[in-house]
Amino acid sequence: MENIPWFDERPVSEVRPGDHGLLGYVDAEERDRVVGPFVRAGLATEEKVVYITDQPAESLPGLERCSLDLARLKSSRQLRLLSRREACLSRAGAFEPAKLADTLDRERESAFGEGYRAVRVTMDSTWLLTEPGGAEAMLSCEDRVDRAISPSTMAMGVCQVDVRRCGTAQFGALRDSHEVLMRVDAEFDDGILTIRRIYGPFGLKLRGELDASRHSHVSEHLLRAMASRRGDIHLDVAELDFIDIGGLNLLAQHAAELPRGGALYLDHLRPDVENVITMVGWNRLPRLRPGARTGGAAR
Repeated sequence: MENIPWFDERPVSEVRPGDHGLLGYVDAEERDRVVGPFVRAGLATEEKVVYITDQPAESLPGLERCSLDLARLKSSRQLRLLSRREACLSRAGAFEPAKLADTLDRERESAFGEGYRAVRVTMDSTWLLTEPGGAEAMLSCEDRVDRAISPSTMAMGVCQVDVRRCGTAQFGALRDSHEVLMRVDAEFDDGILTIRRIYGPFGLKLRGELDASRHSHVSEHLLRAMASRRGDIHLDVAELDFIDIGGLNLLAQHAAELPRGGALYLDHLRPDVENVITMVGWNRLPRLRPGARTGGAAR
């Protein structure tokens, strides 16, 4: 029987109260494109943002070089920056799950009393991997966050973790402790075709139908991806229900334009589409290659 993931993948713009989301990021750009909108959306509305971090506000994702008056937001307590020592460390500097739970409960209740309609919480938990019993400490952290957020009608959270610092089993356990996996917002979505940037591996995910009227949109975003990173580009087409011959020709043309040494990989190709590629002969193009097969682990 096929294993069907029980978690929900959700773009950051669709986060809602009760969501305890996991962002497993592979580089700073992916992190910034999720955490930044999550934080800014709260500050732009009547919502409180609690960020557990040892970094200054000006260096946080989404707040660097932004036009927001950070001093005013901190003074009004709409933006709450809590150091790890304040939020979840003992006097000896060890992680204390119970203290984290108390912190989250206190901040949620104070947000309600201060008149905010919701509270957003985020923390990068990667540092816990360096603590004694790191994997267990991280899971304990997530359990406490889940208890504070999931039953709530006014709290939502994004837990950040650098997947490059996690083992496969560690990240799998983390993923299983969340009902929501956070994703960057789509770069294009007209109800027929969705184009979203992906990072592990780097490229684009196409969902829906790619017909002649949407070739230009795929071309535009594929060129942007090619310009931003050297090397291989991956297209996840697992959820692409239809692609016409012109669309396949478009992909072949862009593959040929990649710098030497780079290739365009088509991940999770459906058998019928792969058969068309083979029949036409595009499989012989050196820079258009089949990629990962369906059934790989979700990130």
